[in-house]
Amino acid sequence: MSCAVSGSNVAVVLACAIGLARVLGLPRRWRPWVAGALLLWFVALARPEPSVIRAATMGAIGLVGMRRSTRAAGLPVLAAAIIALLCVDPWLCRSYGFALSSLATLGLLVLVRPWGDAVNRRLPWRLGRRHPWLGPGLALPVAAHVMCAPVVVLLQGEVNVVGILANLVVAPLVEPATLGGVAAALVALVDVRVASWIAWTGGVPAEIIARTARVFADVPYGAIPWPDGPLGAWLLAGLSLLVLLAWPWLAHHVTHHLVVVAALVATAAGAAVPTTVVTWPPDRWRVVVCDVGQGDAIVVRSGPQRAVLVDTGPDPGPVDSCLDRLGVAILDAVVLSHFHADHAGGLAGAYDGRRVERLLTSPVREPAEQVRAVEDLAAEHDTPVSDLVAGDRFSLGEASATVWWPARRIGDGSVPNNASVVLSIRTGEAHAMFTGDVEAEAGRAIVLRMRRDPAMAAELDDLDLLKTPHHGSANLDEEFLTAVAAPEAVVSVGKDNDYGHPTPGHLAVLGRAGSRVHRTDECGDVALVDGDGGLRLVTAR
Repeated sequence: MSCAVSGSNVAVVLACAIGLARVLGLPRRWRPWVAGALLLWFVALARPEPSVIRAATMGAIGLVGMRRSTRAAGLPVLAAAIIALLCVDPWLCRSYGFALSSLATLGLLVLVRPWGDAVNRRLPWRLGRRHPWLGPGLALPVAAHVMCAPVVVLLQGEVNVVGILANLVVAPLVEPATLGGVAAALVALVDVRVASWIAWTGGVPAEIIARTARVFADVPYGAIPWPDGPLGAWLLAGLSLLVLLAWPWLAHHVTHHLVVVAALVATAAGAAVPTTVVTWPPDRWRVVVCDVGQGDAIVVRSGPQRAVLVDTGPDPGPVDSCLDRLGVAILDAVVLSHFHADHAGGLAGAYDGRRVERLLTSPVREPAEQVRAVEDLAAEHDTPVSDLVAGDRFSLGEASATVWWPARRIGDGSVPNNASVVLSIRTGEAHAMFTGDVEAEAGRAIVLRMRRDPAMAAELDDLDLLKTPHHGSANLDEEFLTAVAAPEAVVSVGKDNDYGHPTPGHLAVLGRAGSRVHRTDECGDVALVDGDGGLRLVTAR
């Protein structure tokens, strides 16, 4: 998308330059010179890097090819430009960016006009005649996507099926974003303050484009796995060519056999969607680490439709949805490892439609604002609140737990994090360890306790699952993480978080300890299941 949009930016600038020259009444013979001068300034503004020069060249060629009067010259000019650029820099023949720019421009020259005319013919006649740009505007991102897809496969090893729709959505925003930026740059030469206000006209659509890209990047099943390497590229190119050549035949049969086509589409969709979409949650689950974004929420089975919830995530919605999926109607206890919002902010979701028998919390009641919110919610629902400290034990139905930490207040580092409740918890045959957000200081203190108390170390012999501390943070005690490592480790972490979690060092320690690591940002909900052949770990995606 980026290469095609870069060329579009240049074409927009050149089109505006020619239009402005026409409005000002400049003779026709002067207009190309005005456009050329503005193009040189645009390249200088964007910095004359190879990618910018390629985009400028291809954008200029594309504008030539889009004009009806000069369309025949588009292909020869493109060929000449490619040869000239390769003569200047032969290493461009190995550049993916150069190949994508060339292919996108070729698609613009060869496909956009006929496809655009075909779209306009099928639009309501008044709409197509009054707005003849609609057809080419819709055809441009489709043509660029089709032409570039075989090369993109070499880079990604997958075929993006939502890219065309994403490009169509943002296509109307490219022009105002480009013109706003160019106008701000021009005005900045005279008055920076005025230019800062004008920049908003380009900044707002640019922000919408960026947010749209992020939304479509997160669409489930938005990309189809595809063979990578030259074989995959040739396969996709051949398939694309076959579809283009066979399109009239396909269109005829689609319109005349709608039932058959609908059945084929439904079958393909059913085969493509993972079975976990309809079979989650798995039967006989024992522990489920819910995907609640950048936070923790872990559900431990304590009986039919009953559970112990350890932390609630940052927002009520995700934890409420997770509990609903698991069919939990009664929470025998909610354990808040500490009061930070990413662990206690979703408490209201735990109460939504279910009963909470008790609330168990860290004895360090910081930060005060979040503590008040938790206490107010507990008072509203008449839920008793009590603290947990190292050495405490409790049993609730099928679940039993031993509290490993906190044994004392640690003033170094983050006081609330280092006061996190660390639980060794059992349910059925499953044994799990939840470590809250303990940092290096608390980790070292727990290791010292383990050395003085052999029973603690012995308790780790049959550990099945570890919820790793602090979402995979680098602020950890490696000896502690190695000691509590289990065959299966889960990092409860939000996608594209601002903290860089999980860090490579954290993952490396788990790898050296022999743990298989699962991340909620990649796997969704993670469940430890009591199967006929023993415990096994399954993920929602």
